Amino acid sequence: MDAAQKRIGLILLLIAAAYFAAFWAPNAVASEDIAMVTAFEPDEGKPLPFLLDMLRPADSLGEGLRNFISYGYFFYGFPFFALSALTLLPQALAGDLGDIGQVMLTLRQFANLLPMLAAMLVLVWLQTGFRSYKAIVVFLWLLAIPAVVANNLWWHPDGLAILLAMLALWALVQDDLRLGAWFYAAAALVGLAAQTKGIGFYFFLAICWYLWLGLRQRGLPLRRLALAATSFLAAMAAAYFLSNPILLTYPPARAQFFNIMQTQSALLTEGYEVVYQTGLGAAAPIVGEYYGGWLLPLAMLGLTLWGAARGPRRLLQQLILAWFIPITVFVFFFSHFKYQYWLPVILPLYSSLALALPDSLEELRAWWRERSPRALALSIVLVLVIGQFGIYLVNNLERYQTQLQRAETNPALAFYDDIQAALAPLPGGDYRVYHDVGVYLPPQPGWTTETRFEVLTYDYIQSGDFDILLLTQQRILDYLNPDAEGIDPAEFAAAQAFYRDADAGELDGYVLVYRDPFGLIFVGESLYAAYFAE
Repeated sequence: MDAAQKRIGLILLLIAAAYFAAFWAPNAVASEDIAMVTAFEPDEGKPLPFLLDMLRPADSLGEGLRNFISYGYFFYGFPFFALSALTLLPQALAGDLGDIGQVMLTLRQFANLLPMLAAMLVLVWLQTGFRSYKAIVVFLWLLAIPAVVANNLWWHPDGLAILLAMLALWALVQDDLRLGAWFYAAAALVGLAAQTKGIGFYFFLAICWYLWLGLRQRGLPLRRLALAATSFLAAMAAAYFLSNPILLTYPPARAQFFNIMQTQSALLTEGYEVVYQTGLGAAAPIVGEYYGGWLLPLAMLGLTLWGAARGPRRLLQQLILAWFIPITVFVFFFSHFKYQYWLPVILPLYSSLALALPDSLEELRAWWRERSPRALALSIVLVLVIGQFGIYLVNNLERYQTQLQRAETNPALAFYDDIQAALAPLPGGDYRVYHDVGVYLPPQPGWTTETRFEVLTYDYIQSGDFDILLLTQQRILDYLNPDAEGIDPAEFAAAQAFYRDADAGELDGYVLVYRDPFGLIFVGESLYAAYFAE
């Protein structure tokens, strides 16, 4: 790196450090215990006990290593849990893992936000080489995307998975169609990305295109291409299995892992209990909120297409397109759309803004004087980006403030006070309690609690022999939605029968003792007769 590149690199690192620090406050609030974490974000709360179990005290190094690799939550791969556990290692050694607020702050900042920042810096390097002001503009642009800001506010594998995918793109660009060591480094990174969250599997089109370019541009013999393709798959598979030691050391866990992968694939494509809507229409509100609507992605796509055909970094732009297509088709047409699903490919696409930036003001004036279709198109893109950047900032400021204040505004925390007041007539004792995932319910003396993500039915409630039911109104409304269609029609019909009775406040075997817009509290009829009836 020359002096100019080092100077720009330093500026980018300072921006990244300031950005990292800015998320410290919102990532520290409303995480006092696992129950609170789960009430705000079940996708954080459910895997957290598995992570803490990896770091439980051990009598020997061997036992500690077994605890570490036996993470048990197979919806995400081991690399994510390994990184997360390593970030908590100082707290574990200090015996501070009981401070859940500090645990969650560490995980959100270091296991998700930090890898995301690194991923964006990789992209900026690929697009600009840190050679001009363009690097700073593109970095700020990527940092401002609302989907990025939202993703920085939780503990999730997306940051690490995206970093691995961006490093794979970087390795392929470094290899430059030589099919050398960098090519196989890309294979290993793709395997790691696949193990972390599955996104590495979508590199198939990019690798096929890369090999085709090797044939067309380099004239590589077919035999060498076939060998390279086979070796790539072997290196990818090796990285996939070696990065999750339990797959090699414990066959029952391996079977469970792949069963969960199959189940998760079905959930993404079919839906969770209910059939999810797919397609552009269903995704439009989320695209508008997190990415700025359809016009901006289309403009960035057009810019990348131009870069792939005539730009200065054609290989990079072509790989971005080949990476963009499979995931985009899947998340819009074969899966329900969540904002984070599109992030791995929208970030590279949006980084192509570098292609629309002039090298200098003189070049910009030359574009305007030129008045060619290219100059007009680039000017339109720049105006669109400037306007959208301002909208992004307003959106992000609102999201940031909401996150800071979420402990004061979350109805689940207020409902906990209502639970205590409504159940005050009950004497101390042992009770079996069911609560919906969104209900905040920290451990209570004598209470055995249970929750589930699946729908409720009378069979489940009766088999659980629950004394108390804590239900959320929103979940009832979701499953009574006339447009909702169950994956399993018979089970869904049974669930709707239960939720209709709950909504009417007339559950068989239970009496409604409290209700507000957030939730409902039912107690068993015998308890009601003994302690609540006048």
